[in-house]
Amino acid sequence: MQTIGIIGLGLLGGSLGMALKGTCRRIGWGRREDNRAAALELDAVDEVCALPAELLKKADLVVLAIPVQATIDFMAEHAAEFPAETVVTDVGSLKGEICAAAEKFLAPRNIRFVGSHPMAGTEKRGVGAAFPTLYDNADVFVLDGGGADPEAVQAVAAMWRSAGGHPKFLADAKTHDALVARTSHVLHIVASALTSGILGAETSEEQLKRFAGCATGFRDSCRIAGSNPVMWREITEKNASAILKAMDEFEACYFNLRRLIETGDFDAFEKEFERGRELREKWLAYKNNRS
Repeated sequence: MQTIGIIGLGLLGGSLGMALKGTCRRIGWGRREDNRAAALELDAVDEVCALPAELLKKADLVVLAIPVQATIDFMAEHAAEFPAETVVTDVGSLKGEICAAAEKFLAPRNIRFVGSHPMAGTEKRGVGAAFPTLYDNADVFVLDGGGADPEAVQAVAAMWRSAGGHPKFLADAKTHDALVARTSHVLHIVASALTSGILGAETSEEQLKRFAGCATGFRDSCRIAGSNPVMWREITEKNASAILKAMDEFEACYFNLRRLIETGDFDAFEKEFERGRELREKWLAYKNNRS
């Protein structure tokens, strides 16, 4: 059994450790001692290390399950502590700056980095929110271009399969970042705007009325507005150009519906609603019909 080291014992890292139970030896490191103790108690890992260097010496494959900038900083600070030939991956929502950092800090030491990004998560944080089925049936982007070591790519893909995911290979970081701007990043912006627009009343009396008027439809639509604002500021700042293009595409759809309402063309409005429903059904079928 190989040893997989997880740097960062939060929702993503903790859930990965839980999902990998029985497939490998799991060791973990997190900054806080209480967090490391909680990860052990929750059986997210088999062993915790007090220092990153201790974990890096033991691991065959290292997963950086920390935020984007923290991932970059970790590479810069600890590059000399990775043994040569170690396979390293990450879970970051952005790949451009992370891959550039890996090329700068890890590649010269013959450390084999393969960028990856599981399309899974919740609005919650911490190892206490982790659960073993987070990655079940989740697509996981794995970057296999740009000179990535083929053996390392397959090792990373195999790990995600063991966790329940479906690896999807992308050639480069730019393609990835443009894609997730549309499929993930803009969703969080829309959810935040939707929540503010609906609940941000000028008086407490009006706000209470709106609270009463919101039910499960609002809850389902605004769930990800509860995500970490600091993390989403970082992601948006680093991927602003791609996100703005994605927002343009969303705005075109939104304002088309508004125009149809303004002009009273409700036949066309119904067709647009039907198109949205059909696309959702196709997406659900794609998710549900995979092995």
